Formats: sequence, C-alpha cells, structure tokens
Amino acid sequence: TGILLGVETGIPADLMDDFAATGTTHIIVISGFNITIIAGIFAGLARRLFGQRRAVWVAIAGVAVYTIFVGASAAVVRAALMGILYLWGRHLGRGTFAPVSLAAAAIGMTVLNPYTLWDVGFQLSFAATMGLVLYTEPLERAFERALARFTSAERAQKAVGLVNDALTVTLAAQITTTPIILYCFGRLSLVTLLTNFLILPAQPGVMIWGGAATLLGLVIEPLGQVVGWVAWVFLTYTIEVVRLTALKLYD
Repeated sequence: TGILLGVETGIPADLMDDFAATGTTHIIVISGFNITIIAGIFAGLARRLFGQRRAVWVAIAGVAVYTIFVGASAAVVRAALMGILYLWGRHLGRGTFAPVSLAAAAIGMTVLNPYTLWDVGFQLSFAATMGLVLYTEPLERAFERALARFTSAERAQKAVGLVNDALTVTLAAQITTTPIILYCFGRLSLVTLLTNFLILPAQPGVMIWGGAATLLGLVIEPLGQVVGWVAWVFLTYTIEVVRLTALKLYD
C-alpha cells in the first residue's frame, strides 16, 4: 500500500527508519516513478480495448483518478500534470520538452496555490525531476567516456545502459535533492546509491504484480492471493536489501 498508494500507516517504524537511513523513502511515496508506470499501463490497455484515438483520453482519465485516489499531494499533482502533458503530446504526434513541462506544471500549481512552493514534498519532487532533466545525459556520457578507456565504446555504452536507471538516474536526482534533504532533515545517506542501485529494478515488479493482485483479489480473492505471491518476491527482496544496507550504515 505504501508503494502503490502512498499509505505508510501499516509500515513498521523500524522499517521506516531503515528507508530513511538508506535514502529510499521515495519508493514508498507517490512520485513521477509511479505515475510513469500507471500512465504506461493505462495507455497500453486503452490502446488494445478502445483503439489508438481514444486511448489517450482513457490514459489521462486513469492518471487523474489515480492522483485523486492517492490523495493528490503537491508532489503527486506535479507528476500527474507532467504525465498528462506527455500523453497529450504523444497524441498530437509531438515530443515533449521536459523542462517546459516541469515549468508548466509548477507555474500552474503555484498560480492556484502559491504556498505550494513551501511544500517540502513539492520541492523534492521538482528538484529530483530537474536533476533527471539536467544531469542524466551528461552523467551517461561521462560514465561512457570513463569505461571507454578500458574497453570499446560500444561495450561501454551497453554497460552504462544496463545500470542507467538504477545508478545514473539516482545520482542525477541526488545532485539536486541532497541540499534540500540536508537543510530540511539534517540527514545524509552514505549508502543511498548502493541501495537504490539494488532495489530500483524490482519496483516495477512490486507495482505491476501488486496492482494486479489487488484488482484480481476484489473479484476472486484466491486468485488475487496467488498473484500476490509474485509481488511478495519483489517486495521481500526490496525490504531485505534496505534492512541489510541500513544495518551496514548503523554499524
């Protein structure tokens, strides 16, 4: 429920401390990561069920309903607006320029509520997205150049591609969010890159299988439980890695 819906009430306090110590609390709050997966699922299903022309409206409606369902916090609304802009752009056959989409979402939200700027969740969400936009590609090129010194350029490119989401993207987001975390929480995780590198590849499995188990369980509970076992594998792996790296940090 934390990863799917952003509900943290059922998570033990010691486990929450481990997530905080390892800098991985972002996976148990709703963010652009969740919206991206939700938008992709709705868009894919809508294309098969309703055709290409109507798919965008179903996907946008799905993102909007999901945003309301999980509480519509400032960070979630920011991610949802960018997701909707992306879906609308694809429908029009036009690519989206991420900095403009981010600025449009932020301007629209602050016009409606100027106090959004003082929301720490919004600040972290905005900063993380800006970090991805500004630094992901430069970091990729830097890693490729570094690896190319020891192997061919083609192999270096493939190697960076394999670890891109788990390492490069995490590092890009850390560059812009670390000052806010230090100022607001006085916390600096020394293992966040390692922990994120290990657990991020498992998160789509948690969301997709967990969501499927939830929906199936509403219709046929035993079937939902069976599918839930698959989600349990990804979720247990995530929790054990977080606990292990948090212990290393405490030691």
